[in-house]
Amino acid sequence: MTTFSRLAKEQQQIMASRKPAKKKASSGHPARQAGASSAPFESEVRQALQPFKSQLFRHFQADDQPSSETRAGLEGLTTLLVAHAQLRKSVDVTTLDPTILGEQLGHLASIGKEVSEASAAILKHYLTFLGTTANFGGSVEEFKEVFEFLSRMAGDSPIVVPFMDDEEANSVLESMPFVYAARELIEWVGEGKPSDPTGMISGQTLQEAAEALGLMVTVDESSTPEANPWEPEDGTVVADLASIPRLAAYWDAFIGTAMLRYSSPQAVPTDSLREALLASSGAGARLIKELLAEIIYSHVLINTLQTPGQAQVAEMVAGLLTHAASSKPPRTEFALHIPSEDDLPVEQHHLISSLEVAVPQVEIILRTFEREGLLTLAEEITVPVILRAALERALSKVSDHVLENDSSGAGE
Repeated sequence: MTTFSRLAKEQQQIMASRKPAKKKASSGHPARQAGASSAPFESEVRQALQPFKSQLFRHFQADDQPSSETRAGLEGLTTLLVAHAQLRKSVDVTTLDPTILGEQLGHLASIGKEVSEASAAILKHYLTFLGTTANFGGSVEEFKEVFEFLSRMAGDSPIVVPFMDDEEANSVLESMPFVYAARELIEWVGEGKPSDPTGMISGQTLQEAAEALGLMVTVDESSTPEANPWEPEDGTVVADLASIPRLAAYWDAFIGTAMLRYSSPQAVPTDSLREALLASSGAGARLIKELLAEIIYSHVLINTLQTPGQAQVAEMVAGLLTHAASSKPPRTEFALHIPSEDDLPVEQHHLISSLEVAVPQVEIILRTFEREGLLTLAEEITVPVILRAALERALSKVSDHVLENDSSGAGE
């Protein structure tokens, strides 16, 4: 059974479980025709799709696939487009609103990840149809934004993760800056350091932790917390752990991997994980280092997403990282180029001002990853082969975070 027909069946089951008890024969508006749909916007969506009906069937028809399965797939698509119109409060089958898609797929994710991914896949297939038949009603940039979003939500990824045995992997990891930094910090922790019940550090302990990473800051808990660069300049006065982004990322990685645990009144290392970090061979040594990289990637991106006005920056970085781990990495000069009016069609000139702000910030984050050895910025932007699986998992975490926020926001 194809993805599309399976999705249609899942949707039918879900809808059936939500249907109210059978209505009395006398209920309903007297002008309503027998058999007409009760779902808002359904008749309008079906009518809007009518001119594409034959083309859509051919686009969805797979080799050796029964016509009945293709029709089931198209019914699944119609159900999704009706739901999209209901959330959007209007019908437009030639475009898809990315914000509404986030809310829509967030609802489906609460039912099951498989349903959400299958829904994203069918919508992506439909978007491809709109693009290849010149029926897409938005701009090139809008098409790209929606396509990339649906690709992530469908679980599609161009990331290439070649096989590396543990010996080869550990050899590569040993030379990476983030591994060296993590070792310096865990050596500083020693048998344990004072922390609060969540494992967080403050005051003099925080200042010493920063020094372990070569960050010469002054901690003053009475000062106002501020957003600082990845590595604050020497002498910077900071209020808390979040004010030292590099240290916060590594500490988050330690907590997230359970390398550190709270044992009143200290944060103490887990012996086996500490040993794996310090070791240069063995499967455990490889795994803990890859997990640290995964959390650093996701920590930076999620914190960027949570900063007001930075969502576009985080999305651009995530897109570049994805391509940087593919078989066709982006050229650095092209990826970080701010287009002029000569580079874009007239209808996209309004994007230039936002890109003038976003692109330099994107480069700052990429340079941050490069600083830790998580990325290479040369003629091309590339992610080390050994870290591609870690990156893929991190991007999945970021996508889940977006869906969770969209879903919870919709319920407010």
